[in-house]
Amino acid sequence: MMSRQKKNRKNSWFTKITLLINLLFILLLTATYLSPVTQPETSVIPAIVALFYPALLAINLLFVVFWLFRLRMYFIFSLLAIAVGYTFLFKTFAFNSEKRVGSYDDAIKIVSYNVRLFDQYKWAGDQNYFTRNSIFEFTDAQQADVVCFQEFFHGTEKSFPTVGPFVEMSETKNYHVDYVLEKGNGSKHFGLATFTRFPIVGKGIIHFEGARANSGIFTDILFHADTIRVFNFHLESVKLSRSDHKYVSDFIDPGAVTPASNSKVILRKISNAIKRRAKQAEKVSKYINASPYPVIVCGDFNDTPLSYVYHTVSGGLDDAFLETGKGFGQTYAGDIPLLRIDYILHSMALEAFRFEKHDVTYSDHYPISCYFKLRN
Repeated sequence: MMSRQKKNRKNSWFTKITLLINLLFILLLTATYLSPVTQPETSVIPAIVALFYPALLAINLLFVVFWLFRLRMYFIFSLLAIAVGYTFLFKTFAFNSEKRVGSYDDAIKIVSYNVRLFDQYKWAGDQNYFTRNSIFEFTDAQQADVVCFQEFFHGTEKSFPTVGPFVEMSETKNYHVDYVLEKGNGSKHFGLATFTRFPIVGKGIIHFEGARANSGIFTDILFHADTIRVFNFHLESVKLSRSDHKYVSDFIDPGAVTPASNSKVILRKISNAIKRRAKQAEKVSKYINASPYPVIVCGDFNDTPLSYVYHTVSGGLDDAFLETGKGFGQTYAGDIPLLRIDYILHSMALEAFRFEKHDVTYSDHYPISCYFKLRN
C-alpha cells in the first residue's frame, strides 16, 4: 500500500511540474503574437521571443500529443494557444499548389539576393573570384528581368569589380547602384544594386539616420506601357562578430569551446538592431505608400514575418511567398534554422506566380525569385 502511495505522489509531482513547464511555453508562444503590434521602443521582448516562433509552436504541439497520450485534458491549453495565433502559422508556412499560367511572355521575373559582399572578407574561405562568378552565373541562368542585390560590393577595376562584369555577362544592362559606405580612399564601395533589362525612367535613394551599412533604393522601370516601382532594401543587421556566431554555435553544440562572447553582448546587439529596424521600417512604409505606381518590394528585412518590421512594411501589400510559395521558405542560411527574413512583396495590381527559394550556398542567405503579371 505504501509503495502505491509513493508512486501516486511521484506521478502527481511529475504532472504538476510538467504542467508548469507547459504553461511557460504557452506564455512564450502567446508573447510572440504581440510582436507585430508592439513598437520595439516600448518593449523588445515580444520581438526577441518571436524569433523562436517555429520552435515554440513545435513544443506546444508536442505538449498536445503528450497530454492526449496520458489521457489528460491539459492538452486543451496548448491547443487553444495555437488556435488563437493560427494566422501566424499562415504567415510562416505556405500551403500553395502550383498556379496554372498560360505563358510567362507577359510576366516579369524578379530575383532578390543578399550576396554578403561576394565573400570579400573570406567567411567561406579564400575563394577570390569564385563566389562573385558563381553568383553571376546563377543569376544569369535565372534569365531574370530584374535582379536586386543587397550587401552589394564593388571595387576598382584592378581589385574587385562587379558592376561591369555583371553587365557584360547578363541581359540586365540597365542598373541603379547606391553606395552607403566607401572605404580604401574610394576603392571599396558597399551598398545596394538593382539591375534590369527594362528601361529605367526614375530613381530614388532612401538613407537611414545613423545607419552605416543599411539603406534603400527605388527604381522605376518601364514594363511595356506601364511603370513599376521596384524597391530594394537592406534593413538594420544585428552585426554579430565572429566570436558571437561561434558562441551561438557552441551553445547549440555544448561540446565545443566557447569563445570570448556572451549572451548579454548578443542580446544587447539584437535589441538595438530591432529598435533601429523599426524606425527604418516606418520610413520605408511612407515611401511605399507614396508611390504613384504599382510596387514590388525586395530586400533583406533581417526580421521574421511575425515582426513589427514585417507588419509595418507589408501593410497593404501581398507577400509573394505566402501567395505562391511552399513550406517554411527559410531564406537565412546561418546558425538559426527556419528563419525567413528575405522578402518579395507587391501591390495588389500585380499577381505573383512561381515563387522559389533557391538552395545555393554562395552567401549566408538563399536567393529568392518570383514572376509577376499585371492584373487586368
